[in-house]
Amino acid sequence: MTKSIRGGVVASAIGLGLFALALASSPAVAAPYEARTTHETVVVTSIDRTHRTVTLQNSDGDVKTIDVPAEVKSYDTLKVGDKIDIDYQESIALSMLPTGTKPTASESSSTNRLAKGVGATSREMTVSATIISVDPKKNKVTFKGPRGNVRTVSVEDPDMQARLPALKVGQVVQITYTEAMVMSIRPSSGSSQWKP
Repeated sequence: MTKSIRGGVVASAIGLGLFALALASSPAVAAPYEARTTHETVVVTSIDRTHRTVTLQNSDGDVKTIDVPAEVKSYDTLKVGDKIDIDYQESIALSMLPTGTKPTASESSSTNRLAKGVGATSREMTVSATIISVDPKKNKVTFKGPRGNVRTVSVEDPDMQARLPALKVGQVVQITYTEAMVMSIRPSSGSSQWKP
């Protein structure tokens, strides 16, 4: 999965969050939901058995090294040159929480074997943050997260910019980000597709 796709979803989350905040008129308002599904084939370019990592390269030449959980049994049979088909889904759901709600963060994950050479992983993160300032003239909103971290977001979309005056300091937005991957391995000798 390339960084640009994930970055786009995170940026969309911020945009959707601002939209949700602008439309919120009462506590616990349900807000927008966005999901994306992508398919990608990557090639194994190196394997570090000692550290249980694998380096993958996609057709654009992007390279990423990932840790492989012990539950992934097919890792032991993986070879350089093998192709891995990945179906990747990520979604973001937003909701408004009552003013004064304490910001929180949680994360859960799971890994499952579906069949020989096919596995699935999922991860869900939920974070709530409080709006601490809104600057409609500069098109900026500043949030404070559960660990006290502060982040200022520039609002680029003209429709969202028009909604900024409706945002109020103290409003709390909750963002739930879910990602899931289903991966299947194709041995290197069985395919004539592109090579890194």
